[in-house]
Formats: sequence, C-alpha cells, structure tokens
Amino acid sequence: MHPRNPYCEPPDFISLADAYEALRPHLISESRSHRKTIDFKDAEGQRRLTEAIMFRDFGVKLHIPSNRLCPPVPNRMNFVLWIQDIVHAHREVLERRPRSIRGIDIGTGATAIYPFLACKLEQDWQFVATELDDESFESARANVSTNGMDSRIDVRKASAKGDIFFPLEENVQTFFEFSMCNPPFYGSAQEVTESAQAKELPPSAVCTGTDIEMIYPDGGEAGFVSRMVDESERFQTRCKWYTSMLGKMFSVVSIVEVLRQRSITNYAITEFVQGQTRRWAIGWSFTDLHLPDSIARIPFITPTHIQYPVLPPRNTLVQTFPDCTFKTVRDALSEILQSIEGVSATEVNHPHEPSDSAIVFSHSARDPTNSGSADLFFIEAQENTWSRSARRKRQHRPQPQEDIIAASRDPSLSLPSTPAPSDFPSSPNPALTCSARIAIMSNQIDIAPDAGTAATTGICAVEFQWIFGKDRALFESFVSHVNKKVGIALQSRLTSRGA
Repeated sequence: MHPRNPYCEPPDFISLADAYEALRPHLISESRSHRKTIDFKDAEGQRRLTEAIMFRDFGVKLHIPSNRLCPPVPNRMNFVLWIQDIVHAHREVLERRPRSIRGIDIGTGATAIYPFLACKLEQDWQFVATELDDESFESARANVSTNGMDSRIDVRKASAKGDIFFPLEENVQTFFEFSMCNPPFYGSAQEVTESAQAKELPPSAVCTGTDIEMIYPDGGEAGFVSRMVDESERFQTRCKWYTSMLGKMFSVVSIVEVLRQRSITNYAITEFVQGQTRRWAIGWSFTDLHLPDSIARIPFITPTHIQYPVLPPRNTLVQTFPDCTFKTVRDALSEILQSIEGVSATEVNHPHEPSDSAIVFSHSARDPTNSGSADLFFIEAQENTWSRSARRKRQHRPQPQEDIIAASRDPSLSLPSTPAPSDFPSSPNPALTCSARIAIMSNQIDIAPDAGTAATTGICAVEFQWIFGKDRALFESFVSHVNKKVGIALQSRLTSRGA
C-alpha cells in the first residue's frame, strides 16, 4: 500500500455508519474480536461501504449502480497517490508556481472514482474522464453533476472504433500532465473463470465487475495498454506521463517489452500490495523529465525476481562517505561543484519534509550542529566539461572570455540562494539537470579535540537525482567525477586532521 494511503488500517465501521446511515444495516461482528465490519462478499454491503467512505472522508455523494463495478476506495487511492508523486517529483528543487494540472482518466467507470479522489486531494487539478459503456457514462455524468464538479471533471463519451486518447486529438492546444487507466484485466470470459480457479485461496471479496468492465477481447489488459503505447507515440509530449494500472505480473513484463521495442526508455513501474491483492502500475514519457527511483522502481526486488530485468535504469545514484561530518561533506561537495567550469550549482534552503529521497535516514537528515546549511543543490551543466576527453578538447579551443571563466571560478561570487521557479531547467537547453542531497544515514556525536565543539559523524551520503536530460551516460559520468573529487577532498582533510 502507498505509504500516504490513509486506509493502511481498517476503517472504524461504526464511525462510518454514524456518518452514513445506509451502511448500518450491513454491519456485522467479527467472530473473534467482536469488532464491527461488513461481509465483503456481500455486493450491496461493498457498495454502501464505498459510498460511506466517499461521503465521510471526501464529501462526495456517490451513487453506485447495482449492475456495475464497485471500486474499493483504498485500492483506488494507491494509484492516485502514485500519480500525485509523479506530478510533484523534484518539487524541492523545482519551485512550482500555482498552476492548473490537467489529467485524463481512461474508462472512468460509473463512479468516476479516480477523478473524484484526485480532485479532492488537489484543488488545482482538472480531469477529462472518458467512458465507453453507455450506462456507466450516464452514471458518471450524474455523479459529477450531483457533486457540483462539472467545472473540474469533464465526462466524455468514448467510441469503440475511436482512439483511446481522443481527448488529445480534440484538444490540440491543451497539454496534459498525465493520463491514467484501470483497463479490463481479462481477454475472455474463459480467462476470468480460469483465473478464479487457479487462485490458491478463495477471494476475500465478491467481484462486482461486468463483462464490459473486465474483458477486453483483443488481449486483455496487456493488449489494451499496448494499444495505449501505440497511440501515445502519435501524441508524444502532449501528455507528460501516460500511466496504467495492471493486475498481472506478466503484463508488466509484456508492456516493458513493448516500450523497449519502440525505444521508449523513460518509464516507471510501481507495485501496490493490499491484503491478498497485488497490483502494479506502469508509466512512460516522451519528455526528458526523469523520476526518482523511489517513484519509478519497485524497491527490494532481488536480481532473481522475474521483474528485475524489466525495471527502468536508475535515476538515483548514492555515494556514501563513512566517518565524515555533515559539514565536511557539504563543504567538499559545494567546493567541487563550484570549481567545475560550465556548471551552475544553486544551494536550496528549505524546511526538511518527506521527499522523493531513496535514502533511509537513521536519525535526522541534517546535522543538528549545522542546521543553517543547505543539504540540497540544484545543478545544471551546459555541456560535458569534466571528463578527460572534454578537457583535452578545451585545451585546443580558443578562450576569448578568460575573465568571465575566471570569475565563475571565484569562490567569493555566491550563487542565488533559491532555485529557478520552473518545472523545466532555468538555462536554455542544458545538457544535464540534476540535484544532489547530503544526508546522514547514521551518526554519533563527537567532540572536536581542538575546539571542544560537537560534530555529527557517521555515514554521510550524497544522493544524486537525474531530473532533465537526454544523455544518461553524461549524468553518470558527472556523478562519478564529483564523487571521486569529493572523496579525494575528504581524504585530504582527514589526513590533515590526523597530522
């Protein structure tokens, strides 16, 4: 389950019934604990539960037709929170101006559950929600209208013969931040039956989906998402991130193969586990915006796992520096970044909040004795100036602006204290944009013998996040160069201290 999902623990069913009276007749007592719950194999009870959660927690009056799928809110919330992660990726270094975020929900269903959840979480988000089934389309429109959300959720009728992404065709001047989809899992009714028979344990809840919601005859979910990939190639960056939920592990492998066949290398995979239910989500982009590994890669997968070979390349690189203080690592990193010609490194001062970081902190993210120092740098490079080959080329190149270059190396000239307020790089077409964060993974308090002052030592780490750029090798070579230089600088300081 997503770590921000508020339904990690079972809900208080009595409280829900107090808020939504229609749920009360469906409450039962658990045999052992005698706590109140519902019979999850009762379709009507499931519908009342979803309605109760949406009413109490989001102020949404939802009508769920008895002959259409009843979406469980906790499961749907996982997908919405992941989309939220994608939209807000790198927000600590990319200062966001308030703006309207537009998304597309493919196959919104009778409840338009995804647009409702997302719009209640994010007041600046708007949706185009598409639906193929006539009855579900009318139900979704009625639900949106009943809740006064017509200005933010535009429900549109899809056509079986038309494009999946027809809103991109119709809105040629409009760009979308993301699209999301929960496609039909199965390719046939026989596959539905075989899937149920193959499960080791009986289902913990009744399935309320109809054939039109659960079956796509041209290959099930893998066939549907493959079609999405095909169409997305036409629209490219008109939508920043194309995403879809998947219900089968092998579908993930299949879709990644489709992406790689089309040389789409900028993609993300995540996994949601809730009770006996395991789901995956996949996203891909034609932009040069890259997501942190905490969003784009499933953690804790061993190399022998079937999904390991299809995970996207790492966009997060971490280098540890044992027995160093936060201040020494921070000063060394700052000094090295300032010394590289053609590289702009902006210190980012911000209150520390939970972020996209892949580092697991043992204590605090900052050294308490250096709380005024920035732990994050926003970095841009116009070209490769640090590699040996780049230095050789530069030696044979005339340098008419030596005074400007010398000034850029002058440590007395400080950089701005805040990053560029943009979703995109501040410089025109930089070759590389990334961030570098300093963190204390474990620490202890030492007393410096010369000054009698406290300093936090332990395992410090520098975490680099690739943000923008086309050349992965350039990002990796830059990180390798900086880490090597920082290591040399730290070793030199340790040697001087020992002497």
